[in-house]
Amino acid sequence: MAAESASAAEGRAGIRSRTKYLVAAYPSVLLGLLFVIPLLMLVVFSFYLNVNGGYFKPGFTFENYVRFFTHRLYRGQLLFTLQISFVTTLITLVLGYPLAYYLSRMNNGLVRRAVMILVVSTLWITYVIRAYVWTVLLAKSGPISKIGVALGILPEPTGWTPGYWALVIGMAYAFLPFMILSLYNSLKNIDGELIEASKNLGAGPLETFRRVTLPLSKNGVISGSALVFILSLGVYVLPKILGSPSQWTIAIIIGDQVNQQQNIPFAAAMSIALMVVVVVILGAVARFTDVSAIGMGGDVQ
Repeated sequence: MAAESASAAEGRAGIRSRTKYLVAAYPSVLLGLLFVIPLLMLVVFSFYLNVNGGYFKPGFTFENYVRFFTHRLYRGQLLFTLQISFVTTLITLVLGYPLAYYLSRMNNGLVRRAVMILVVSTLWITYVIRAYVWTVLLAKSGPISKIGVALGILPEPTGWTPGYWALVIGMAYAFLPFMILSLYNSLKNIDGELIEASKNLGAGPLETFRRVTLPLSKNGVISGSALVFILSLGVYVLPKILGSPSQWTIAIIIGDQVNQQQNIPFAAAMSIALMVVVVVILGAVARFTDVSAIGMGGDVQ
């Protein structure tokens, strides 16, 4: 009996051990199936040779990468994508920081929760709907143009869409909630006594902000900026609707190579090049930011 009990105990221990390893392996397998394998396939395809008619054949050539970085059109669209992503990030930071700070210091929890729900609820609306709303608002016959003429700000009805600033406004509006949420979490964790101590020592509001608030919210600023910048790099719908062909981002060019030109290897090479840019940005964020302190949530009390 003792031997049977010992054997049964060993069997149960073996099952628990195997179950533990299976549970631990599940995320790795899922990650490999959903991300690693498709990424490796994309890298392999980027070295393939394109054949007319939407076909491609195995090979190993850097022609796709050379074409992307040497052709003025593609290089220019990549630089434009980086530039408009930077402008969008800067605008969302300037607009989002005051609102996030106000929310983090708001004493009325009910109002704070209501505002946070309002901010998050904008994410439930698809980019297509939001883009078309801005096409109406920024049209020559739209309400913004009419109000500008009525107030004497505009000499005549003016339309901004499709155009550069229509695209910037649409992207800033779309990605502003991500910036606010990142900043809010960082600002909420700042000890209010530090701000009061700064005031008690004679520092004014600007001095307190420069020496206390801003340094302590650095993680939120960097993580929010990186998030908005990366989202802006890959945006597709907004520039397609709000921008003219000269303001199309690299994501649209990649889509055109897949859907219209049917040049899969070249589209894969452009995707990998854009991904390298994203990895460099994330590396810089990890280098200069306390990653463990970064978050997008935080308790809304």
